[in-house]
Amino acid sequence: MVKIVTYNVNGLRPRVAQHGSLRRLLDALDADIICFQETKLSRQDLSADVIMAEGYEAFVSCNRSTKGRGAYSGVATFCRVSSAFSSQEVALPVAAEEGFTGLQDYAKNSEIVGDFIIATPAEEEGLGEITREDLLRVDNEGRCIITDHGHFVLFNIYGPAVEENDKERVRFKLLFYKILQKRWEHLLALGKRVFVVGDLNIAPSSIDRCDAPPGFEKQMFREWLRSMLRENGGPFFDAFRSKHPERTGAYTCFNQTIGAEEYNYGSRIDHILISGACLHHCDFAEDHSIFCCNVEECEIMNHFKRGNSENLSKWKGGRSSKLEGSDHIPVYILLKEIPEVPVHNIPPLAARYLPEIRGRQQSIVSFFNKGKTSELQDAGNLALYKDTVNDSCCCDDLENKTTAKEGLVAGITEFAKGGNLSSLMCKGTNLDQWKNEGLAGIARGSQKTSPSGTKFVPNKKIKRNSSSQPTIKSFFQQPGSKAVNVSTTTFVTPVKTLQYMNDTCVSNSLQENMQGTTSASEDQDNTNVSSCSLSEDKCNAAALEWQRIQQKMKMTLPHCKGHREPCIPRSVKKGPNIGRLFYVCARAQGPASNPEANCGHFQWAPVKSKEKRS
Repeated sequence: MVKIVTYNVNGLRPRVAQHGSLRRLLDALDADIICFQETKLSRQDLSADVIMAEGYEAFVSCNRSTKGRGAYSGVATFCRVSSAFSSQEVALPVAAEEGFTGLQDYAKNSEIVGDFIIATPAEEEGLGEITREDLLRVDNEGRCIITDHGHFVLFNIYGPAVEENDKERVRFKLLFYKILQKRWEHLLALGKRVFVVGDLNIAPSSIDRCDAPPGFEKQMFREWLRSMLRENGGPFFDAFRSKHPERTGAYTCFNQTIGAEEYNYGSRIDHILISGACLHHCDFAEDHSIFCCNVEECEIMNHFKRGNSENLSKWKGGRSSKLEGSDHIPVYILLKEIPEVPVHNIPPLAARYLPEIRGRQQSIVSFFNKGKTSELQDAGNLALYKDTVNDSCCCDDLENKTTAKEGLVAGITEFAKGGNLSSLMCKGTNLDQWKNEGLAGIARGSQKTSPSGTKFVPNKKIKRNSSSQPTIKSFFQQPGSKAVNVSTTTFVTPVKTLQYMNDTCVSNSLQENMQGTTSASEDQDNTNVSSCSLSEDKCNAAALEWQRIQQKMKMTLPHCKGHREPCIPRSVKKGPNIGRLFYVCARAQGPASNPEANCGHFQWAPVKSKEKRS
């Protein structure tokens, strides 16, 4: 059996953080080939923690557009293999290619699967003349990665989402799918089996959309996708719909801003399309396609909703609601009777060979930055060593002095464990050197590690008095809790340790200085306690005031007509009414037949009258 999963992760790094690691995310999907869309990773964002996982090989495509949108789109294919070399596993590709136009000059390691080249300029119906720049623009958004698995060629696709009034993006989407169709037809003509998986951003039929409006199926891209299906004369099987032709309410994407998944108000835009002959090598092709003979099952992984359906976060209404996990649900296909392929190695396009993963230098700027970083690290290590073995003994000989330093550190450690420190101290009487070097050195060292091995936060000077503004941490402290003074914690411990040593080699004057320091620290601690109490009072007062404001806002908000509940305010994001406020029903969107769902209430907020200009 070979299992393939497609999943729009809506940001790969958040999904990795949600599951704890990339390996856990991949293992949770439990598939041989896992295709992610909308990874939202740029080439600069690539790192081993989101690309490399033990037991998996990755192939990625990132956005290279220069429109200033930042990291968006992006696809990645992960293959579960036992070995990347001399392997016969179907999951390990024999070839890989980034993009699908065949013009990817930026991918030196990319192979052209099927020797596909488009002559430019070219004419295409509805698009006019197509230039080389148009084709490169299609590939530059990181929306396709192709892997050839011997028995089939797999397209991992993230289709563009556009609005009908955006003519430039509509043309881009049309060009994207027209060129993609030519690539499919080219491979099928060579006798290849073609699998297309991913978020195509197209719901082909009314059954694939909750409460589809009239004329839903007449949209241009839906008509195109249906024309590619076997029932309409096309070459592809829609694997899920072919297995479950009458199932309703089978959706894979839900709008987060309206809480659509609470009432299953979604659409099916994540697809698995397959085409080609079966693997039986029959003489008659009818009813012996790879779908009919080699597809065991195709299903939506509803149990993987939000990544964990058991602890599914609920939509509470309003723009501030942020649900954990992706707004898509994975889809899988299970293939049977798939034989092994000839021995082969991993293609050169694999993520393990990417310079960003291997750590090679990328630019002259990063070269100088990394050089400075190394120098700073070396300096930091040297300073840490000096702070650890502070000048604390009275010997002038360099060798004996170093030995004494190490002895002092070991002695402090032994004393922290209950040992007798006095037996490890030197017997000199150079107190000036103790004052100037030993005490300052131990104070510096204590900022990094205490005698018990506990790490401390670097000391920061914080000015506080009864009228100072509280810090953000004070809002999260429990009532009655006592703030811990970092400066006191990091300095008093070694001071008390040295007070114990005064019988051996510390003078009375040094002891008095240290006692004075301790008293000052205690005074500072008392000041912080009173300041913390004042901060807590301010925090409680602010919380009560905020609750009062919220309650007043609820009283002034209009009520929806369907449920007589307070509405939620929103604002127009674009168009002639940009910035204008309006009110809508606070409940999650759902089917019109469900009285518990959003009632559709809409009301403009009153506009303050403006004085007429003279």
